[in-house]
Amino acid sequence: MVTNKKKIPVLRDRKAALLAFTPAFLTAAASASVPMEASLVLPVFGFLVMAVFFGLVFLWWQAETERQNLAVQLAGLTQEDQAPAVPLVLRPPVRAGSPTAVLRELALSAGAEPSVEIGAPPLALAQTVRFPEPSLLPSMRSSSTAEIGRMRLVTQAYEADRIELHLQPVVSLPHCKIRFYEALARLRLADGTLLGPAEFLPVLEASGRASDFDRRVLIRSMAIARHLVARGSEAIVGVNLTAHSIAEPGFLWSLAGLIDTSPDLLGKIVLEMPQHSWRHLDADLRAALAALRERGVPFSLDRAADLRFDPEALAEIGIRFMKLPADLMIKAAEQADGRYAGPELDVRDFASALRRQGIRLVAERVDADDMVPVLCDLGVPLAQGFAFAAPRPVKPEIAGEQAPPRPFGLDDAPTLLRRAG
Repeated sequence: MVTNKKKIPVLRDRKAALLAFTPAFLTAAASASVPMEASLVLPVFGFLVMAVFFGLVFLWWQAETERQNLAVQLAGLTQEDQAPAVPLVLRPPVRAGSPTAVLRELALSAGAEPSVEIGAPPLALAQTVRFPEPSLLPSMRSSSTAEIGRMRLVTQAYEADRIELHLQPVVSLPHCKIRFYEALARLRLADGTLLGPAEFLPVLEASGRASDFDRRVLIRSMAIARHLVARGSEAIVGVNLTAHSIAEPGFLWSLAGLIDTSPDLLGKIVLEMPQHSWRHLDADLRAALAALRERGVPFSLDRAADLRFDPEALAEIGIRFMKLPADLMIKAAEQADGRYAGPELDVRDFASALRRQGIRLVAERVDADDMVPVLCDLGVPLAQGFAFAAPRPVKPEIAGEQAPPRPFGLDDAPTLLRRAG
């Protein structure tokens, strides 16, 4: 007698045959030695037949169980032979560097083949591998209690429409005459604190309110432009658009319909878009920009992270102003070849190369007086920054804003302001 994995005894070979013939032996022995009445022979014989039948069924069930267990074992061994275990390879931990480096390490961990060699320069990596904009990626860390409270205050202020517009002039060099204004949005909290875009825009983008925010700012900027036209001013107004709004399907098309409602302001509103958005235009965005360009809407490249650009390509998509950080251009001017990094043009040729394509160069974030002479030597025609003027608030009645709330019980107390911009 043997047992299977379930510890159930199984009769095999001669023992099974002995069990099958046991009733016959017992019947012969009983008939010879044990006197039985004729009425008991049939019941005893029937009982023995039933015992033999159920014994054979039991033997069949045990054999089937053992066969199935053996098949399972063989299948497991076959799968292990066909798929040998892959040795565990430990990768070095991802170091906290730039978002691009983190994405590259994660791609390599997932098994993606690198598209450039290990020793390739950073510029070649940036031109070959296209990673998503880090600001468009979702945050993977949990918010603290203070951050949640801050988000609640920002959301409440936005729902109460406490958006204010400040104007910062863009002046000509070297005479410092005002040529146009940039509308800078601020958000005032319930306690009077004034927040800049870097403090409240991430909250609005995370909650899906970025496009609605840009529409509100554009409508109020159009009211400011209408006020300037009524006063006889030729100054235009620049309006910043967020990367989230531009990437939203149908947003730029909706701006075309909004511009159509005010034909008297054609050419008076400049739409400013970040450099990353200009470099990643799909077919739909290009069509929407073409529709706006046909309506006479000028565009501006804003928030540049480097000095690489193609003047002819920028002119083809309708860019009429290009804003570059003043500190980057000054650092490039300090180099012998006039280049900050990479194969861009000599910084001394920026203004003339752009002017030939109908684009005017604007040096932004000019915050120190000693930067102005260097920019003049580079031939920069326009500049913007605290060295000329700080952003100043627009009267609520001009931009259609709500008057900021006054502190309760302190009619003459000053509002809590923080320099934002």
